[in-house]
Amino acid sequence: MKVRAQFDNADNALFPNQFVNAQLLVKTLHNVVTVPTAAIQRGAPGSYVYVINADNRVSVRPVNIGPTDGPMAAVNSGVSVGERVVVDGTDRLRDGARVIMPAAPSQAPAADPPSNAQNPQPQNPTPNAQPQSPGHSQHQHK
Repeated sequence: MKVRAQFDNADNALFPNQFVNAQLLVKTLHNVVTVPTAAIQRGAPGSYVYVINADNRVSVRPVNIGPTDGPMAAVNSGVSVGERVVVDGTDRLRDGARVIMPAAPSQAPAADPPSNAQNPQPQNPTPNAQPQSPGHSQHQHK
């Protein structure tokens, strides 16, 4: 959105053609399910996410995406609160692939390099997956 404004410049503090970045609160959405934008995939059938099931296998789930605010997007339908979605390694996933969840940083073995605590370990031939739990939030879009 572009907005043009005029300001009184009696003290000549502003120069011609200066610009500012402004954020406008348009609407606040309450009790919406949100997911990281990195989890949202787009393809021929539309927008979808990989949901991690209880058996650590992924399922392709079509989603209807609402407003996006930075790294998070509101989901109008397709994902419920508490479901885990994959945010990393989706280019190598397929429906039904098994993923291994990364250990929490406090639970990571001392011998493992820090990257192992941040990235999951796939079982051959499935790829990496970084889960993120969607949840209720107040979502403001600008």
